[in-house]
Amino acid sequence: MKGFLNLVQMKKDWLLHFSGVLTWSLISYITLKEFSFGFDFIWRAIALLSFLLLFVTTHSTNDFYSRLQVKVSIVFQVLIVLFLIYFGKYQVAPILLCLIATQLPAIYSRFNGMIFILAINISYYIVMTFSDPSFSIFTIFTFALLQVFAFSTIEIVLREKHAKEEISAINQELFATRFMLKESTKKQERLRISRDLHDILGHQLTALSLNLEVSMHKVPSEHKAMLAQNLEQAKALLHNVRGVVKQMRTQDQFDLNAALIDLFEQLPKCRLIIENEFKVNSLGLKYQLMYCLQEGISNGLRHGHATEFSLKNNSVGNKLEILLIDNGRGNSELNAGSGLIGMNERLADFNGEALLTSNLDGCILKIKADDSYD
Repeated sequence: MKGFLNLVQMKKDWLLHFSGVLTWSLISYITLKEFSFGFDFIWRAIALLSFLLLFVTTHSTNDFYSRLQVKVSIVFQVLIVLFLIYFGKYQVAPILLCLIATQLPAIYSRFNGMIFILAINISYYIVMTFSDPSFSIFTIFTFALLQVFAFSTIEIVLREKHAKEEISAINQELFATRFMLKESTKKQERLRISRDLHDILGHQLTALSLNLEVSMHKVPSEHKAMLAQNLEQAKALLHNVRGVVKQMRTQDQFDLNAALIDLFEQLPKCRLIIENEFKVNSLGLKYQLMYCLQEGISNGLRHGHATEFSLKNNSVGNKLEILLIDNGRGNSELNAGSGLIGMNERLADFNGEALLTSNLDGCILKIKADDSYD
């Protein structure tokens, strides 16, 4: 799935890739046109093809765990260009340094990127000192400014892209939070109505039934039949009220699977896959699981920029085990934040815990708890 997303992103950035490859093609043509097929032609062609391969590979790699590989790739690209500069005739190879500069904002901050560009141009100066002592320092200065311009342009593009992703994640988190607030309000309203029916109407009907029974012993015989009928109606009404209260508090009033599906229907560009549905007996645990899963979903959206979540049920008996898997950006260093601490506090009453792990394909939230009827 992540490879497919990378492919989609590459299609969106086709102009950037096309212009880079076209620039490489022109440089390659100018570099190779003066040579007939032979040793000088072959090693230059191999060097240029190697540069292209590294350049394309670097631009198509977005995983957190490949940052070291990207840095190594960029270093090899710099060495190839310096090698071509040393043996170059027209000195067009330094233009490739601008292509290298476009790759730096993805892995370096502005300060570190400028340091890297400075190191490149110092190396460029040293190479030119040996290959062409008559070169002009202004040439190096000009190419250095072009590299800074290329770096700054891509940095702005990436900054805007990250800002849009952050806004999108915040909006999705707001959708999820609004959904949970709505569900919480509905729950509180149902409980309030059920308590009012039980405490007010139920008590009054009980008192009415008792008064009717007392009255049956005090009225003449010709009125007892009517009072008996009224008493039966009062008892039937009391029974119906108690049935409504029980129904409002029944454990089937909250479908966790349906609630999660409804939540994701309100999240744009986000999908939930329930691999196997699960049944939770405890009503209290249902609500706590909903809050925990909502927190896990929000974290996946905000920190991992996930677009797909999978829900797995590995429960055995009353030992509940749920896995929430996302396709977001993995992180090798996970710290227990307030969200994870809050999950464990919610699950403590059910002998449960929440564990968060990460891998190359995203994060996995594992929730364990003891499930029993309230």
